[in-house]
Amino acid sequence: MARLKTQEDRRIPVSEDEYLRLVENTMIIEALKIAGVEELPVWKAMKRILDDKRVEIHTRAVRK
Repeated sequence: MARLKTQEDRRIPVSEDEYLRLVENTMIIEALKIAGVEELPVWKAMKRILDDKRVEIHTRAVRK
């Protein structure tokens, strides 16, 4: 379960498939970093876009 930053007492349910996808994607990113992808222009461009906040990532809570 993940905690919301604004409300410490609320939790967000994450399905097992989503959690496993997150873990797998994290492992892939770490493997790419070890392989040296951080020196490639495409990696630097992606980091610059995310750091400059040119892309907004929105999530919405699922209510049952």
